[in-house]
Amino acid sequence: MKARTRILGGVAAIGLLCALGVLAMYRHELRQEIQSIAVKMRSAPYSWIAMIGLLVLTSIPPFIGFTFCASLTGFIYGVPRGFPIAITGAFLGAMTCFRLIRQYKITRFIQLSSSKQEKYLAIQEAIEQGGLGIMLLIRLSPIPWPITNMMLSALPKVTLRQFTITALISSFKLCLEVWVGSQLADIANPDLPDSAHRVAVMTMMASVVILIAVAYWLYRLTMQRVQGIRTSSPSGRSLDDEERSVATLALPTQKAD
Repeated sequence: MKARTRILGGVAAIGLLCALGVLAMYRHELRQEIQSIAVKMRSAPYSWIAMIGLLVLTSIPPFIGFTFCASLTGFIYGVPRGFPIAITGAFLGAMTCFRLIRQYKITRFIQLSSSKQEKYLAIQEAIEQGGLGIMLLIRLSPIPWPITNMMLSALPKVTLRQFTITALISSFKLCLEVWVGSQLADIANPDLPDSAHRVAVMTMMASVVILIAVAYWLYRLTMQRVQGIRTSSPSGRSLDDEERSVATLALPTQKAD
């Protein structure tokens, strides 16, 4: 099994290097093509509806690409025009995910690994005791948006009102990804002077570093809060069939400090 994992990892690494090589060779052509597509979509009268649809679709696991679509919104529509598009798409996607999971109980098809059960149970108990506060903290953490949609939708104790409020408030965090996309558009602009291009690149790099640091801090804060609530109210119970949902996808297992 380990040998197979190494082989797959090696193949993936080679594929990634080849893809990066192709991107490096044709970066100017790709940049011009992306810029051309962005200009066409920006001028199309109803393209924002299609973008909202993409955001809604990628908000529902197992579909992927939500972060890319949010950044693409900023790349195409810029700031502040991209803000309402991303916020609307994220919120509608969250509510759609909630409806699908509650009505059709999709999570019963996803198995919960034993290594993740304890952490998922801790999050569930923290939400039950912390209410909106801990739910909002989890929503604002860097856990992927589709994963938090599925995880919170699968918890039977989470009400529609709680889910709606936290989804609406936390959807505004998409403004950061829209802003990043708008900065990428500035960098990709061939008409941008060299000095302005250098400033845009430096601003972009500094902002990404800050965002990563803040995201890491917020994630650690969330996990500490969850563990604190879990420790203060030990229950030792196991998950029932309805609660056995998305922990295998939601949170990576942390190593002890």
